[in-house]
Amino acid sequence: MTSATKEVAIELLPLIRVYKDSSVERLKGTPIVPPSPDQDPETGVSSKDVTISEDPSISARLYLPKLTSHNQNQKFPILVFFHGGGFCIESVFSSLYHCYLGNLVSQINVAVVSVEYRLAPEHPLPAAYEDCWAALQWVASQSAGNDKDPWLTNSGDFERIFIGGDSAGGNIVHNIAMRAGVDSLPCGVKVLGAYLVHPYFWSSKPIGSESKEVHEKSLPSLVWNFVYPSVTGGVDNPMINPEGPGAPNLARLGCDWLLVCLAGKDLIRDRGVWYVDMVRKSGWKGEIELFEVEGEDHVFHIFNIETENAKAMAKRMASFIFHDIFKNAAMTSATKEVAIELLPLIRVYKDGSVERLEGTPIVPPSPDQDPETGVSSKDVTISEDPSISARLYLPKLTSHNQNQKFPILVFFHGGGFCIESAFSSLYHCYLGNLVSQINVAVVSVEYRLAPEHPLPAAYEDCWAALQWVASQSAGNDKDPWLTNSGDFERIFIGGDSAGGNIVHNIAMRAGVESLPCGVKVLGAYLVHPYFWSSKPIGSESKEVHEKSLPSLVWNFVYPSVTGGVDNPMINPEGPGAPSLAGLGCDRLLVCVAGKDLLRDRGVWYVDMVRKSGWKGEIELFEVEGEDHVFHIFNIETENAKAMAKRLASFIFK
Repeated sequence: MTSATKEVAIELLPLIRVYKDSSVERLKGTPIVPPSPDQDPETGVSSKDVTISEDPSISARLYLPKLTSHNQNQKFPILVFFHGGGFCIESVFSSLYHCYLGNLVSQINVAVVSVEYRLAPEHPLPAAYEDCWAALQWVASQSAGNDKDPWLTNSGDFERIFIGGDSAGGNIVHNIAMRAGVDSLPCGVKVLGAYLVHPYFWSSKPIGSESKEVHEKSLPSLVWNFVYPSVTGGVDNPMINPEGPGAPNLARLGCDWLLVCLAGKDLIRDRGVWYVDMVRKSGWKGEIELFEVEGEDHVFHIFNIETENAKAMAKRMASFIFHDIFKNAAMTSATKEVAIELLPLIRVYKDGSVERLEGTPIVPPSPDQDPETGVSSKDVTISEDPSISARLYLPKLTSHNQNQKFPILVFFHGGGFCIESAFSSLYHCYLGNLVSQINVAVVSVEYRLAPEHPLPAAYEDCWAALQWVASQSAGNDKDPWLTNSGDFERIFIGGDSAGGNIVHNIAMRAGVESLPCGVKVLGAYLVHPYFWSSKPIGSESKEVHEKSLPSLVWNFVYPSVTGGVDNPMINPEGPGAPSLAGLGCDRLLVCVAGKDLLRDRGVWYVDMVRKSGWKGEIELFEVEGEDHVFHIFNIETENAKAMAKRLASFIFK
């Protein structure tokens, strides 16, 4: 019998229709799709379905980030996610939520447990609340190991458990957080944070911009009465109205942090603001944040995952989840007195200790070829005193190229001379990817950092590293990776930001001092190079120039320098600066980004070199619409790939 011939008992348009024979027709919702246990080909995210309970029937879809040699032993924060859909439509197995969560996991590196709770009207509330609490208990129980789910026990960080959801799922998050403040979870597990996106709250009295005329017949009212017909108090029940009669104090919320996200055009936007105000007034001891995206509608980020606003939502969630790293660091240093700080990069205490606030974790090399790129890497010691080392990279060797000699790129990483490392995950991933694309041998130099080793230490270390590379051309028990595979007639130096500044200064020194074995630098590659001066140029602000980050960084990392930001090492046309005609290479490539604060300095540098009388070839390559060192942080974007291709054409010219 088709629905056209059946008699309707009740309908909640545009969502759902119930017939008198008790059959249910869901008018909205997306098709069910299978998981991707062997990694999704687009995102690299793996997913699988698990059964949490047979009676009642509760299941979940688990997601893990792409596992590589760099993160396979990493413990990821766990997000227990509750989908939206007015408690009556949608599914964790639907194409809508599968695509959204796969994309989210690929962006922010969390393990997700997306809960398939029972839906109304077949299972009216409080079934969904009970199911989601049972699912959270199941997740907590995995921390005990003992034949539990290996995805969570091997990869989940049970000290960083978050709950999150959108719309009705946001409502569930609130109610689960309230329950977590009273009922304990297995194995002593706690909920660290809760993330409510466009949360579904309501009451009998309109607030803010809500219509007074149709309030009782609005969709939020109708949905609640449909999915929880037996509830006491209707839309003033505390589960939908957190300040309704008999509502428990929000001070008992069982988590440390809350993030509430709103959309400017959302019908229930004002409810999110209302909720945040109530929590703040309740006396709750945690931290609550409100994040609003103007001009967007309800759960826009689920339907349009590739938009800039959806990506901004993901980034906001990432900073919410991972800010505990900095929070914990701050707690340990709270009792120490600060001597000087350079925010947002670094802080120095009066006891001499240094706290780096930015930077990525150290990762090991891949001497037996990285499984993703095929690139091999290893660490070498260049000098014991001072301590200088490097990470070497070689392209994948095959029967076709095993006797090939590759150009050598001596690379100097960025980080304002005070953060990051040649061994960090950021630069390891970037250089491994670069080597796989353009087939060069790379020597990434681990130079000493300020403030423990103020400039000119980094310049001296990088010059010593270049001398060491040149010395490998003699053979005689030198490093076999370079002597067997490196082409010492095609040596290039390159770097980004502060590393680009180092490239310039090393190229100037190479024009005056010789390298071992008669080796020459063929080309130099400066990406978003860090130059500055006391006088602003181009679009640089005149009002805050002296207090801008480039000025502050230079004074922090080289406090004893003559001339400050007009010293020739940072200002190539400063007083006493040597002629740029003395640059010790044949070719220069300078890359700038359209939205970079240092963009005009790169153009300025190219103009100075061209006017200097230097006899080499110089090229300027600009990428519009991108910010500072974007290609390091987002190696898979089209613009980052264009940067790699431009470097390849420069090297293999």
